[in-house]
Amino acid sequence: MFTGKIQNILPARPIRVLLIDPHPIVLLGLSSLLDGNNDYEIVGKLNSVSHIMEVLKLKRPDIVLMDLHMPGVDGFKLIKQVQDISENSAKVVIHAITLNETETCDLIKNGVQGILLKEMPIALITQCLQSVYAGGEWIERRSMRLAFEQILRRESGLQIMATHLSTREMSLAALIAKGYSSKLAARELQITEGSVRVYLNRIYSKLKVTNRLQLAILFKEKGLV
Repeated sequence: MFTGKIQNILPARPIRVLLIDPHPIVLLGLSSLLDGNNDYEIVGKLNSVSHIMEVLKLKRPDIVLMDLHMPGVDGFKLIKQVQDISENSAKVVIHAITLNETETCDLIKNGVQGILLKEMPIALITQCLQSVYAGGEWIERRSMRLAFEQILRRESGLQIMATHLSTREMSLAALIAKGYSSKLAARELQITEGSVRVYLNRIYSKLKVTNRLQLAILFKEKGLV
């Protein structure tokens, strides 16, 4: 159910937790769970991002327990802001209804210490918070499996692509698959737009695709974008 070790050491003071979730019922449930436990102090309950930075600076939470999918907000940018404002003193735990493979991988790469799905037993929430506070990591088993599956697909996809494409062609194909225009791709790779067209024709021929959409779909299937 988790990675890392749970250290059964009670904190000298309550663990300060900032709760961020767009759903009032979820905030109520989380606050009810933690309010009844002397090991925790809720320093904020927010259903939007408008006051997050203010609470981070004034209350200095130990853990930010947040939903990744806040309406109108890039969750990954928000995580980076939390880390920057708190100077990484606030550990981030994600509490989400669902996460796809890419999101799970990106959360791990971005230094998130805990990943919880909202379908999990309530008792695991406090176990997760204790583990993360003690310096461990908690990643729900299904999320970890999805992340590893994507990593394996990506490595397999890279090996397959590497047998067909040169390093330059691979770099260009990845940019085009991500939606870059020929002009932006040329600027990124410091080549001419004419060279981009030449390379693209070679890439299409080698991968047996006929256009950018098919290329993007292929890269998506291989876990490369």
